[in-house]
Amino acid sequence: MKIVQMVFFTLVLFMFCIFNVLAKDPPQPAAAGERTSTTPPPPPGLPVDENINTMMALALLFGIYIIYSFKLKQKTLM
Repeated sequence: MKIVQMVFFTLVLFMFCIFNVLAKDPPQPAAAGERTSTTPPPPPGLPVDENINTMMALALLFGIYIIYSFKLKQKTLM
């Protein structure tokens, strides 16, 4: 059992060392207002919570459906 633990910890240590070696340096940030080919375009100015009420209502209905279907499948005690 000690041999298996030793091999496991050796492999884990080896993998952590390899990942550090293979990691790339992050690209240098562009100057203010300068666009490069690696920078993504700016996001559109859309509101995040446009349909939040509809999504909350659907989540509530889905939760009720899941609870109801679970109670139908569950055996009842006599």
